[in-house]
Amino acid sequence: MTLTAEQTFDQVGKQYEDVYRNNPGLKKFINSSLGMLQPGSTVLDVGCGTGKPVADQLARAGHEVHGIDVSQKMIEVAQNQVKGRFTKVDMTSFEPETKFDAIYTVYSLFQLTDNEIYKMLFQFSDWLKPGGLLVFGIVPSTSLVKDPRDYDASGQVARHYETEFMQQRVTYTLYTKEKWAELIRSAGFEIQLEQSCTLQVDSPNETYDQYLIIARKQVTHALTGPFPLPASYRGPHFLCEAAWGPLSQCLVRSEFEAVMEILQNNHRILDIGKLPTELAQRGAQAFSIEPNPDRHAMQLQRSANGTVEIRKGSAENLPFDSEFVDAAVAMWVLHYVDDLEKSLHEMARVVDRSNPNARIVLVQGAPNNELVRLLNDVCAPLSAGNTLLDHQGYLLHRAVEVFTSCGFADITLTRADAFCVFPEEDLEERCRRAADVLVGCWYLEDANYELMKEALIPHLRLHFRDRPHAVGDEAVILVARPHQN
Repeated sequence: MTLTAEQTFDQVGKQYEDVYRNNPGLKKFINSSLGMLQPGSTVLDVGCGTGKPVADQLARAGHEVHGIDVSQKMIEVAQNQVKGRFTKVDMTSFEPETKFDAIYTVYSLFQLTDNEIYKMLFQFSDWLKPGGLLVFGIVPSTSLVKDPRDYDASGQVARHYETEFMQQRVTYTLYTKEKWAELIRSAGFEIQLEQSCTLQVDSPNETYDQYLIIARKQVTHALTGPFPLPASYRGPHFLCEAAWGPLSQCLVRSEFEAVMEILQNNHRILDIGKLPTELAQRGAQAFSIEPNPDRHAMQLQRSANGTVEIRKGSAENLPFDSEFVDAAVAMWVLHYVDDLEKSLHEMARVVDRSNPNARIVLVQGAPNNELVRLLNDVCAPLSAGNTLLDHQGYLLHRAVEVFTSCGFADITLTRADAFCVFPEEDLEERCRRAADVLVGCWYLEDANYELMKEALIPHLRLHFRDRPHAVGDEAVILVARPHQN
């Protein structure tokens, strides 16, 4: 059985530093990065280990260092020998209190899954100030993987690669240099310096290739990725209750409660889609439109007690006067609208900017949304109707631009967790049900629907090795408020 990252580094402890401390290539590269930092920069060292050499070099240069690591033993060693703040925490659940000038992550991502690594790159970008630095060190797959059969179909990713590290059996996710560069750019970074060098380890006597990168954040809102953004909106996905219903029965989500909390001080709320009854039950005056006929009928039935006013209309033509409400909310709606620009302007039009609680709230998919990534990778290219990829971040990006132009320039984007649960014990049964639900949510009426389902199943088998009974539907919540003078 292979060990987790926490188990691995708790066992090796200080021995890790003794074996890997002689790394002149890395030390020289860290020194090069110091010249790109302003004096007294705030720096996060992700997977800091014992604190040497990275955190130690940063602290000695006068920077404010916060190191995080999953291993308590590593943290204790770092606290005893390096100036700085060191915290035991899993990087995938870390929530920083502030933005950083730079993030260093050196040899700390190997034991994450493919989806976790992709998420972490966007987290790094989100945690950085605009223009912040990412200093990155990895061992490329070509240094360890010798059998081409260990790679996936792309030839650039080796998942679930078992190897030995300091006499411990571990499982790695490994990428080629080219794939690492692609992933880093997709998270909104521009690579400014690349260096390859070797690392000689004394015990055991081994040599590794090292790939070292310095990249600078180029985007304002990392959660509108992946980058580069498409030139335009792909057009709407098909929506009906037969498509949405099976997905909704599988979902476990946190964004509903998060949105309700955001709207707790609002009293006249327009919902474009999902929340009217819940809002009314909490005392708000709720208004709703639902252009889809069968979903409109369901809303009418749910609101039969008269607590919600439901009108016929569309996101492009809201049947309300200007400045009619103090908040508008649209959850998972924008990828179904015909005219994205008009829909966004309509939301801004109906909200009264003079109200102190005025706000527009959107929920769309995060850059690492597993459901969207699977459908884009497998189903979109097979579509008989529209082969363009879905880009949830583009929807949020255009919302930022439109809302800002309409006077809602105070904009925040935060993450919310959501996932689809597939409890079937038999793997093949689980994969087939997941394929039915996931493909059906957007492609139920596509002529190649059955072909898409069959094509998705091998990808689901691989996915469920990392996350046995869930597919992520990770979300981003955008809140736009009038800029306060």
